[in-house]
Amino acid sequence: MPLAYDDQAVLRDIQALAKHLLQTLEAWLALQSEGPLALTHYTPNVQAAYNRIKSGFGTSPDVLLRWLQVPACAPEKVLIASIDGLSDTQMVDQDIVAPLLTTHEDPASWGENTLTPGHIHAEDSWDTIIRALAAGNTLIFAPGFPKVWIVDTVTYKQRAISRPQTEIGVRGPEDAFNEVLLTQMNQLRQRLLDPSLRFHQMVLGERQHTPVAIAYLDGLTNPALVETGIARLEQVKISGRANATMISGLIRDHPRSIFPTMRSTERVDVACWRLLEGKILILVDGDPFVLIAPAPLADFYRTSMDYAEVWYDSSFVRIIRLLGWILGVYFPALYIALTQVNTNLVPAPLLAITLGSHAALPFSPFAEAVLMVIIIEILREASLRLPKPMGTTIGIIGAIVVGTAVVKAGFVSPQIIVIITLTALSFYTGPVYDLTGSWRLINMALLVTADIFGIFGIVLLTMTLIGSLIQMTSFGTPYFVPYAPFRIKDFKDYLVRAPYDMLRQRPSSARPLNTVLSRHGSVQEIPHLRQTQKERP
Repeated sequence: MPLAYDDQAVLRDIQALAKHLLQTLEAWLALQSEGPLALTHYTPNVQAAYNRIKSGFGTSPDVLLRWLQVPACAPEKVLIASIDGLSDTQMVDQDIVAPLLTTHEDPASWGENTLTPGHIHAEDSWDTIIRALAAGNTLIFAPGFPKVWIVDTVTYKQRAISRPQTEIGVRGPEDAFNEVLLTQMNQLRQRLLDPSLRFHQMVLGERQHTPVAIAYLDGLTNPALVETGIARLEQVKISGRANATMISGLIRDHPRSIFPTMRSTERVDVACWRLLEGKILILVDGDPFVLIAPAPLADFYRTSMDYAEVWYDSSFVRIIRLLGWILGVYFPALYIALTQVNTNLVPAPLLAITLGSHAALPFSPFAEAVLMVIIIEILREASLRLPKPMGTTIGIIGAIVVGTAVVKAGFVSPQIIVIITLTALSFYTGPVYDLTGSWRLINMALLVTADIFGIFGIVLLTMTLIGSLIQMTSFGTPYFVPYAPFRIKDFKDYLVRAPYDMLRQRPSSARPLNTVLSRHGSVQEIPHLRQTQKERP
């Protein structure tokens, strides 16, 4: 009786499982014959290594295992292992296979005499060997040689370096990081050209092995800060899915706070500027955003464009950001408090206009404000998820149509439309997206407090917020510096941006070993060209 389709599928699964178990058993028996040390370290048994790789990676078609007849190892064969797509096939053929087919050198000297790639080393730890193969390196197993040659043949699939998408500037450099860790390191080297730039690399994740690197300037960055970053990364124990946001949430101070204590940036110039201030960078392979530590609250309002414009324009823009923050966080709450609780503080003519517009409406000002905030958030989320041309259209038309329709329908008053629109625009004056969500939550909390307690509730919540910010830290640095503790020297590059001839010291937040940022004289100290020419004989 012929087998049904389901029975045939089950039979194929059983055969595949039996084959896999047989390969695993053969590899285990081969390792047992070599002794207990073979379980963790490679012993010069090429056939056992072949069985172990075959059982570990299964029958994956991208794992290439090739036997070579090398004159130096005749009559035994050499095994070459690589992964198709991750390894450069042309490099493997030209720089590894071709020299091995003609060499008579001993396998112990292949790294010096035979193989031509620049990065090559020998290992005997199976964990390192398997991890190197999975990363795209090529392995060479030679009979009689107690180690395995690991040749760097990794080919990086990466997108071109593009302009920043979340930190857009009008002037200044326009190169952003991409997802490849090596490219990120090269971008920093190209920009700094400083031999003291150091990278400490490690791998996170038990299954998805993600390379991570800490960048710092030796002799400038405080060693305690570097050791803290390394110690915190070593404590990260995850299975995979490592990205900059996850790592930041696991190693930052106050991981459950709504305020970020580590800043992320995709701009190369911002990362270099923070390195020059004595801070550390955490680069994550696969994520174009670089983490900066420490990151006090004031650092989130310093952008690259502040240093590409003249000092008075940058200072004016920073003050506008401060006013936009005040307007976005407090304007709706003050409106609710003055129209519902503390009406005696509002002039009579203005109060009559406000209450008159709400006379025939079904909802209170608080309900209207909450309704419009929800509508704004829905439109914002929809514009982000739709394709870019459609998202822009939906954002503009949706705001106009919905705003006009809800007023004509009698759900909200025109004043609420104006207030919520100004609030939504004010939030986006913040240069870093990380803080936008935090201030939106604070805005909602202020709305609820103002509806219950009025002005007193706003003041009480503000004092509570300031107290919690003062207690927070970022890698040991006070989060509210330079306001608390008060450091007047740091105000030259925080609330405003002083002229460059006054920026002679680094900010003290990272506790750098060298506080001198620049040594330059004033223009008045330079003699005029005509005077110099007259003094010449």
